[in-house]
Amino acid sequence: MQRIGRYEVIDRLGAGSFATVHRAHDLRLDDEVALKVLAENHTLNPDMLERFIGEGRALRRARSPHVAAVHDIGELPHNQPYLVLELADRGTLGQRVESLRAQGWTASSQDLLILARSLAAALGAVHRAQLVHRDLSPGNLLLTARPGASSAGEARAGGGPVAGGGELIAADERLLLADLGMCKDLARSSGLTVAAGTSGFRPPEQERHGRVDARADIWAMSALLAWIAEGPRRPTAFTRALARGMAENPRRRPADVEAWLARIEEALAEPPATPPADPSASTSQGGTAPDGDAAPASARLRRGARMALAAVLLVVGLAAGLGLGERVWHDPPVAAADGTSVTIDGPEELAVGETGTFTAEVTGAETWVWTLPDGRFLVDRATVSVIPTSAGRAELVLRSRTADGTVLETHHRFRVEE
Repeated sequence: MQRIGRYEVIDRLGAGSFATVHRAHDLRLDDEVALKVLAENHTLNPDMLERFIGEGRALRRARSPHVAAVHDIGELPHNQPYLVLELADRGTLGQRVESLRAQGWTASSQDLLILARSLAAALGAVHRAQLVHRDLSPGNLLLTARPGASSAGEARAGGGPVAGGGELIAADERLLLADLGMCKDLARSSGLTVAAGTSGFRPPEQERHGRVDARADIWAMSALLAWIAEGPRRPTAFTRALARGMAENPRRRPADVEAWLARIEEALAEPPATPPADPSASTSQGGTAPDGDAAPASARLRRGARMALAAVLLVVGLAAGLGLGERVWHDPPVAAADGTSVTIDGPEELAVGETGTFTAEVTGAETWVWTLPDGRFLVDRATVSVIPTSAGRAELVLRSRTADGTVLETHHRFRVEE
């Protein structure tokens, strides 16, 4: 068997143009480790040598149950360094997802929550060390069965690792962030960077020579979670949280991983239990609704009323746009009344050419009407998107009615920059 220092190589875990990773046995401590050895053709390149050793230093600075631990650094003949790392014995997150999807798996809300909390714990440690990872991807996230996981609450407070428990990350597993070879040390640099990262998980500012900070990793975290969440329809709030994390303009993203995680957790929270349906709702004149396509009379009436209300709102909206509804729409706007409310959630700032997504948050009403900045009207859309073509200020309006006919109207104004 090949020997590297006091380590007996068992097999090869992976290889790339930069380094090779081996599974090895520590003969002195009687334990298994991972050995990452710099490729021999890079040993004469001072920049590559510094980058490799710098990765070991960065991993030491960002100590966390969710960042791969560095035990030691050594050197082979011919100036070929190696890192002795914590062994992740269950492969990469990318391999796990590929295997599960081959069996027809799609991520549950629990899977998404566990992954989001693990990512936040890992990147939080990296960012507190004044580092930006810059290459978050499924291949750089590892799974290990050691040590046992503790509670998510402890992890957020800086204690133990986030507990697993889904199909993606099992109850006895822990997510590990690895490969800080591309990380940026914000304590020693201006944040300017060259193009870097893995395609599909690389934020816009890393596509070119530009400035990066922790929000570049937030973009990558959001992209990774979006990739995991592919398939079934997700809650609108979750989609909106991911869109915010992947905003083109870094200033529109959450400022830190704590804010990002809070949005994700809120979006994936279990909805309140729905009270049991009134059995009388399925009967008409004391009889049972017929099977097949024929709907109960009450449902047909509700649909008809909903369509009529949408038509009325649309006509009123058109009248307002034509200057015929001044008395109604120039009164102080009412956003909530009699258990009904309408609000708009969306960005307060966009750049020219950037897509902005806005969400209708409507409670207690079955229909509503959007007025877009260009004067168009849309009925009952959960979300709308706009692409500004010029700088300045713009506004969206959302209108609905309470059961007694009170008009509710809310405005969302945003700024457009060049």
